[in-house]
Amino acid sequence: MARESGRTTAREQIVATSDSEVDVVIVGGGFAGVTAARELSARGRRAVLVEARDRLGGRTYTKDHDGHPMEFGGTWVHPLQPHVWSEVDRYAVETETFPVLEGLRQAVFSEGRVVDLSDDDLERALEAFGEFCAPGMTLFPEPFLETVSSDPDGLGGRSLREQLDAFKAEPALRDWVEGMCCLVAFGPLDRSGATEIFRCYALAGYSAEQAMAALSATKLVKGTRELINSIAGQATLADIRLNSPVRRVVQSDGGVQVELESGETVTAPTALIALPMNVLNSVEFEPGLSEIKRTASADRHAGAGMKCFVRVKGDVGNVSIVAPEAQAVNFVVTYAHGPEGTWLIVFSANPDKLQMSRFDDVQGMQTALQPLLPGVEVESIVGWDWSNDPLALGTWCIYRPGQLAKVLPDLRTTEGRLFFAGADSSSTWRGFIDGAIESGYRSARDIDNYLT
Repeated sequence: MARESGRTTAREQIVATSDSEVDVVIVGGGFAGVTAARELSARGRRAVLVEARDRLGGRTYTKDHDGHPMEFGGTWVHPLQPHVWSEVDRYAVETETFPVLEGLRQAVFSEGRVVDLSDDDLERALEAFGEFCAPGMTLFPEPFLETVSSDPDGLGGRSLREQLDAFKAEPALRDWVEGMCCLVAFGPLDRSGATEIFRCYALAGYSAEQAMAALSATKLVKGTRELINSIAGQATLADIRLNSPVRRVVQSDGGVQVELESGETVTAPTALIALPMNVLNSVEFEPGLSEIKRTASADRHAGAGMKCFVRVKGDVGNVSIVAPEAQAVNFVVTYAHGPEGTWLIVFSANPDKLQMSRFDDVQGMQTALQPLLPGVEVESIVGWDWSNDPLALGTWCIYRPGQLAKVLPDLRTTEGRLFFAGADSSSTWRGFIDGAIESGYRSARDIDNYLT
């Protein structure tokens, strides 16, 4: 990952790595870049992976806090996500169901109050969600094989807000469905493409229940760091360099030169750009990237929500409460609880509604949580502000209306000696860890074929 900077003027200070020693420079150490490094190693290709952060993982980030391994970024995996699940199985990574279902109180905020949901209510809510997502059956008839089918109804250009405005259901069920849309979009619904929720539904076998499971039912016991470190451990022919932000990428007939902010350069016949879509423009490319890539990066995708862990006084029990977009908090779920206190995971699809003076504003968070958990007393907040992180500029990728057809094919299109990978441009579980791994597989294969 990279930040923009000026060009190096003292060329005599540049330390270059010979292209005879390296087959590919990988820019970005998230799951896509690290997976590609391992796959290229397995093919006998040597790589240098440069990552601006002091850790691997990109928009996944496991950090220990108060005795718990907390996921500040990407979290959930599922057997319906074939690429990540094959890696979980490969390294025997332990998984667990989350949230804990035993004794779980499930509710929705609707018409100004919290409505508890019985098992029958939840079944009806899932039926309503399936009805809402039904267009996915025609839009994505073979979701693992193609990007999108014909779209005679113009659904690709519709926002989730437009789709919800046309959806009819009793208030509590409709608000529950809207809350689910907030969780998937993790950004303002009028800026999020309806195709994104239809795609998840299609990938889950056109089952509302399975879609919910794939989105938020299984996590890694020791955190995503265990999985990415396991993958990196088998990238035996890769030199992985942390704290190495990239300034400039120059390609010519002879190869690719990647200039770091430190003044060092790494040269190789090829390069893999494994950066989030939103930060592509923070790197200088020569020649410049395609207009579609540059425009997509400037426009950004819609994912701009906030996820954080909130500690509150006392034991509030095992709860899962969903709320529509009008609320500052759209999902709150118990992470750990006991007499000494409770840790909640809080999601806000539109952080502007939180009216918090800063990311760790305890009073602002307490105000935001009151409608869902009246009387709750917030003690502390921890998390990561991905939208203002210059190496991410957003959360997981949710395309805006029309972006799917317009930008997806080009985002993963090779430009000369430059190859591209990342969760933002995967063909199936886009925006998920699974999608990042899928793109790592693909790009490694394409680079190996190019070099053969």
